[in-house]
Amino acid sequence: MPVSVTTASPTPAAGPFPAGLGSGRALRRRVVAHHLPLAAASALAVVVLVALSPRHGELSVQQLAAPTGDVALALLGLTLLVGPANLLLGRQNPVNSYLRRDIGTWTAIFSLIHVIVGFQGHTDKVFGFVDYFVAAGRPRLDSFGLGNWTGLAATVIVVLLLAISTDRSLRQLKARGWKRLQRLNYLLFALVVLHAVYYGALRRTGSAYTFVLLATVNAVVIGQAVGITLWRQRQLRPRG
Repeated sequence: MPVSVTTASPTPAAGPFPAGLGSGRALRRRVVAHHLPLAAASALAVVVLVALSPRHGELSVQQLAAPTGDVALALLGLTLLVGPANLLLGRQNPVNSYLRRDIGTWTAIFSLIHVIVGFQGHTDKVFGFVDYFVAAGRPRLDSFGLGNWTGLAATVIVVLLLAISTDRSLRQLKARGWKRLQRLNYLLFALVVLHAVYYGALRRTGSAYTFVLLATVNAVVIGQAVGITLWRQRQLRPRG
């Protein structure tokens, strides 16, 4: 689930596929260089957040909801910073970045874990999750309901982007169409932030979860602003 970056280079080198990272031995190298560090760092972050959170009684599955959500948010923020970082380092910014896609894959994994554990223990009914969205036959529009509706919309986008995060999808959709769909990540980020706010993240001012939210939002806003500035400067340079 790579994240589209507004500051992408208009003329990516060597086509949409970075050389040598899509299959075979190079794919194994990518697993070692990207996936294993991302998995380990993400799992460690969850452990740290659980340790820092106030605990009421024994550790339960439900207590993993906030940490996994925060890790997913931080990973999503990282995908939005890959493009600006490339520009800052003077590198080209191709349509397809395996690093961005691999970070996005772990964003999706922790997002779905967050959704699954979030539903645990809150209802005994088979379709009890409906109560998260509807009350008395009407959509819930209180903070709890809006938090769940924004979370549902974000989950739909996560699943869609994960589904098209393959070389085959890129070939079928072509670079322009694939990139257009990837720009849903900006909407995804906004929905995730709203989801956290509706769930009271800003009311827990001393919480580690609130710190992660604010730090991620600030980093993304600053990173995108820097990236856009660098991209515009690059466009104004004389070519020849």
